[in-house]
Amino acid sequence: MKKLTFILLIALMASGCSNSLPKTPELPKMPKLSMPELPKMPKLSLPSWAKPKMPSIDVYKPTIMQGSVLDMNEVNKLQLGMSKESVMNLIGSPSIIDPFHQYQWDYINHSSIEGEIEIQYRLRLIFKDNLLTEIDKSGLESLSNDK
Repeated sequence: MKKLTFILLIALMASGCSNSLPKTPELPKMPKLSMPELPKMPKLSLPSWAKPKMPSIDVYKPTIMQGSVLDMNEVNKLQLGMSKESVMNLIGSPSIIDPFHQYQWDYINHSSIEGEIEIQYRLRLIFKDNLLTEIDKSGLESLSNDK
């Protein structure tokens, strides 16, 4: 019985490896269908009174003031020999006091008005022994007298 099972198992395995299986029949080819072209339709448009109107939206652009806002009239009142305290009373405290250059005060401004007009300027003041010795107005060309 064992021999018969063994022989059948070997016969099945041997027949499984051969190409003696019948081939499947090929399916018939389907005819190609084409859609007829549709006539072009004219574009329809609504009359102007029937078209929905979208409201125009203006984007809010805030005025942004960053840094020291200086008045040119007050800047022109600066004089050599003024003390740090009198300078601070006249134009306010500086934007930057560098701990490595405590003798130098910088007034820096970058502003945009309604997102379009940009104003940038820099005023540099140099002190020696608590007295104003140099005024660098080279960055104040964009600041007008009416500001």
